[in-house]
Amino acid sequence: MYIIMLLLMCAISNISHAMAPDGIHKHDDYVELSFDSPEFDAACAVVDSKVGVSMTGVLITPNIVVTAAHGIEAIFRKLKPTQTEHGVMTIPITTLSVYFKGRNQTIKANVTHVLLDPRYFQEGNTREGKFDFAFLKLSMPVREITPAEFFHKETIPSNALMTVVTYGTSDIKEGAFSWFGSRQPIRRAFRLYERDTYFGRPDDEEVLKSSRYLQESSVYFKPLKRNTKPEETDSEEIVRSYEATQNWVADGKKPYALGLPGTSGSPVFIRLTKNGRTKDYLFALVSSYAHLTGQFRKRGAYEMNYILANQKQALGGYQTIYSLFYRNKTDEPAPKHHATYTQDPILRFLLKSIAHDSESARINIVKEQGQSSGSVFSKFKGLLNIS
Repeated sequence: MYIIMLLLMCAISNISHAMAPDGIHKHDDYVELSFDSPEFDAACAVVDSKVGVSMTGVLITPNIVVTAAHGIEAIFRKLKPTQTEHGVMTIPITTLSVYFKGRNQTIKANVTHVLLDPRYFQEGNTREGKFDFAFLKLSMPVREITPAEFFHKETIPSNALMTVVTYGTSDIKEGAFSWFGSRQPIRRAFRLYERDTYFGRPDDEEVLKSSRYLQESSVYFKPLKRNTKPEETDSEEIVRSYEATQNWVADGKKPYALGLPGTSGSPVFIRLTKNGRTKDYLFALVSSYAHLTGQFRKRGAYEMNYILANQKQALGGYQTIYSLFYRNKTDEPAPKHHATYTQDPILRFLLKSIAHDSESARINIVKEQGQSSGSVFSKFKGLLNIS
C-alpha cells in the first residue's frame, strides 16, 4: 500500500489565485487553447466538499496530483496526522477530489493522503509562495490520462512558449460551478509570453542566487506597436512588454491573461523540442500574482475587482508568479538568451517517496509541540544530505 507523508506545521493563510483575460480574445478562445496540446489533459480541478477549496492541479503519475500548498492549508488545520509503522507522518483526506475535463467526459478521482514540500514552511517562504507544492495521493490510478512529464535538464530559450491550464472560475460572472451536479467544470488556458526571475523582497535576490532556487514571473503586458528595442533607460514595463509582444506576434497572437484568485496550482507547461519532437513539459505551478512595483493598489478581493473592472489600466502593471520545479544553473555556460534548468533534487526525492511504499523512504518526521519550522527542515535536509 502506497503512503504519502505530511509535514504538518503552522502556516500563514493565503488566498487562492482565476484569470484576467487580455481583452482581445473571447471566452471560447481560452477554452480551445486548453486543448492545444495532448499534454494539457493532465490538468485537473481540485475540490474540497467541506472546506470549499477549489483550485487546479496536474497529474504527474497515474495516482499522484500536485497542486498549490497554500490553497489547501484550511484542510490541514482540521485534520490530525497519524504515524505509520515506519514512522512516516500521513494524513487521511476523505473530502478532497480531483476532476479531469475532456471534450466529451469528466473523470473524477478521490484523494486519500497529502504530502507538502517542507521548504514551503521555512521563514518567509509561505508569504512569498516559494516551493508552493502539495502532492495528492489518489485512491486509484487514473489510466485514461497521461501524466505530465518533467524534464531532468534542459537549456531553454527565453522565448520558449509557456501555457497555463486552469479550472479557476472566480472571474466568471455566473460564479462557481457545481462539481457534483449537471454543471461541468470549465477548462481554459492562456499563454505566458516572457519570463523573469521574481524577487518578492529586497533581500531575496542574494538568497535565491546563492541557492539557485528560482521563482519566476510573467508580465500581463500591453501589446506595443513599436518594433524597436527599448532603451536601457526605459521602464521595466516597457522592456518586458516589448519582449512579450514579440513572442506573442510570433505565436500568432494567442490568448494570454493574468493569473488571479482561482488559478492557484494551475500547471505551467513549457514547449520544448527534443530530438526533433516538440512537447509541452511541466515547468511550474501558478502561486500568486503581484504588481510590478511590488505593492498592491488594494488588498485581497478588492485588488482583483479593480483589475477586472479596469482591465486596460491593469495591462502592463501586473505579473503572474509561479513556483518552479527546477533550479536555474546560473554558473553553467549557455547560448545567448538561453538558461539551463535542472530538476530540483528534493523534488526528485519527494516524488520517489510518494511513488513507493514508505519502507523505501525510511523517514521519521515527528510533529513536536512548539517545534519550529526551521528545525523540522533541518532534519529533513540532513536526511537528504542536500545543501
